Amino acid sequence: MFVNREVPLPVPSSLSIAGKSLHSLLVVKTPEPDNPPATAGALVITTGQTISDWQAAALFLTRNRQGTGGTPLLVLVDSTLDHDALDERLEILMPARPDGIILTGIREGADLQRLDVALSVAEAMAGREPGETSVVAMIGDNAAGLLAAGNFADRTPRLRALGHNATALAAALGVENSPHHQSADGSRALGRGLTILGAAKAGVAALDWLAPTLAGDDLQRACIEARHAGFAALITESPHQLAAITAAYG
Repeated sequence: MFVNREVPLPVPSSLSIAGKSLHSLLVVKTPEPDNPPATAGALVITTGQTISDWQAAALFLTRNRQGTGGTPLLVLVDSTLDHDALDERLEILMPARPDGIILTGIREGADLQRLDVALSVAEAMAGREPGETSVVAMIGDNAAGLLAAGNFADRTPRLRALGHNATALAAALGVENSPHHQSADGSRALGRGLTILGAAKAGVAALDWLAPTLAGDDLQRACIEARHAGFAALITESPHQLAAITAAYG
């Protein structure tokens, strides 16, 4: 009788970036006041469409690196940027030394490889160590990425996590988003499962993006369920959700 002795890799229990073990990541917009909440494990800076938006993001990184006590600083980057636009924006960003890039809208492994090459060039131009910038790939915000969940392993040594975003996925699918009943929706539950399985195959952490409207008992339940499901960290757009994340993962 044939016995498959291959042991699947477990999903890491924490997300490690810049030497820090993370369970919470807070999305912040630029320009915003300095001194963001100290309870966030990491800050995720959003970027706009224009070059001046990216310059503002780089300035935000530089200013906040001095006062966050080593809190990792990451930047959201849209994977649909063409090669020239991506190179131009990373050239602006890299001198500000982001600890990581969260790449949204990932559809296939080639998207990760393209970012890896662009980051290597930008790191060299900024005098940074090659491979210093970590990558989190949001595959669970679009159908193509989820259907390719098993194809992200070994694409880049920078990869630290695969991510899921139910709100963005619902918008992409053109379906009604109901954050209070996320586990009851078939496509949403499948999306979470595929993200976790893809992360396990790649040997990296899985993370989930909380719906901004979650609060009270619904928020606490969502955080606990995410941890039990295998998500090592949660992204939030609201500092008011940080306490619930800490309680669930503490």
